[in-house]
Amino acid sequence: MRRIDTFKEFLITIFGSTTVKATGGKIYRSGNLFSTCDYGDKALEEYVNLLKIAYSNRDSKIQRPNYPPEAFHRTESIQRFFAYLKAYNSTLTLPDVNDSYANIFAFKAAITILDAIFSKSDSTNKFKVENEDISGIFRKALDYIKANSVARDIKAVSNAVDVAKSKNYFYDTDYSNDNSQYNYSIHVVEFSVIPKVSRIIYPISLGIYIDPSKRYDDNSQYFFNLTTSSFAPFNKGNAQMVTTDEFLLSKPLSLVGIRYFPLLFDYVTHLDDATILNNYKCANKYVLNQFVIEKAVKQYTDYMAPSIAEYEKSLVDYMEDLIRRVLSLDLKWLYNNSEKKIEKCREEIEIVLIGYPEVYSYIDGCSDKIIRKQLLTILHHAIVEITQFINNNGKDISKYAITHNCENHIKYVKGRVYGKSFKELNELSEKLKETPTEGPHSLYECYYYTSSNELADLLSSISNYKNLFKKSKKSS
Repeated sequence: MRRIDTFKEFLITIFGSTTVKATGGKIYRSGNLFSTCDYGDKALEEYVNLLKIAYSNRDSKIQRPNYPPEAFHRTESIQRFFAYLKAYNSTLTLPDVNDSYANIFAFKAAITILDAIFSKSDSTNKFKVENEDISGIFRKALDYIKANSVARDIKAVSNAVDVAKSKNYFYDTDYSNDNSQYNYSIHVVEFSVIPKVSRIIYPISLGIYIDPSKRYDDNSQYFFNLTTSSFAPFNKGNAQMVTTDEFLLSKPLSLVGIRYFPLLFDYVTHLDDATILNNYKCANKYVLNQFVIEKAVKQYTDYMAPSIAEYEKSLVDYMEDLIRRVLSLDLKWLYNNSEKKIEKCREEIEIVLIGYPEVYSYIDGCSDKIIRKQLLTILHHAIVEITQFINNNGKDISKYAITHNCENHIKYVKGRVYGKSFKELNELSEKLKETPTEGPHSLYECYYYTSSNELADLLSSISNYKNLFKKSKKSS
């Protein structure tokens, strides 16, 4: 992890830009503080002041040149920062962004990361300092954050464990005036077959192939072993399972968080002979279960309506971020026959991949041919994953955008589809389809395979998503 890459991603995560400095008690979006940074004590002090404004000041402001100051969106910044930390260590226990402790935690964690970035160097040459590998120091910083997140309040952690072990009860509102009536409960797990509850959609996690030996050998059996990992050898004598140091590194493609709501619960209600026969009008176990669960879901969704709405709106935000990121890529460069220089590949990777400095730390030191191949593969995989996400979830998310009047989102998507750049990309995609590529010959090659339809599929997924808004409005 080069110091400069790690620092760049850190600043963009928190502030949305590298061109920030502390001026007049505000975050000023201008200047060359990052590009001239020598990673010395004075520069560290300036960035500590920036973090204080972002996460500690009572009234944080951000200002762009020639514009009046605006409120710094602290909660959004903390949410992005927490997602960034999770991208490097998924086992971290982080407070809820709306928790009163979140500001303090975010500030302390950010200072810990900043200290790692500004760790002492034996060199005085700026170029050498900014290109030093700080992977080990950075991981120690994450370990420190993790240790402190657990140690900060042992009682709270213990309580959290107790809550996790306990059941999530929801009480039948028909009997809320008399708690003594509650006498039976049923575990509700059938949300998927009851349309009133939003389908749970998860963010994309990109699996990136890492070979610590840096060989990335075409004869590697890693992908075969991975694909057949659920099978045991049969009729092969005492065959040993092949072991390897190769692995998939998981990285997200967005810092936008999805606000999930509790999905499973135990519904506590009242049952007796008269209730079953008169209220539910049945004497069959399975029919009774279905009636009670339908009632439970209806009451629960009414109660959870605000949380479900936040979940649905967060999915709209997530979808928009994915589309923004993928359309911010230089897709003409990626899909034409121009030379694919490594530095350009890195620039594109940094648009779409969270945690890219860690990926670089594994492939730096490889031959240029291998580095170029690995970076281009990441870009193609990101595009395929985003395409699949839009295709799989566009119908639901477009409905949420309509339901919650997300007009800016709808306007953005339509603007991109009807724009000149999108039209030019469609023309390029048609040319690509005229010369189809040869299919892969092994599971290893599948990882590197790029379809001649890849760009067309992406553009089609976004265009079809745009069309869903028109259909939703007609049917609403």
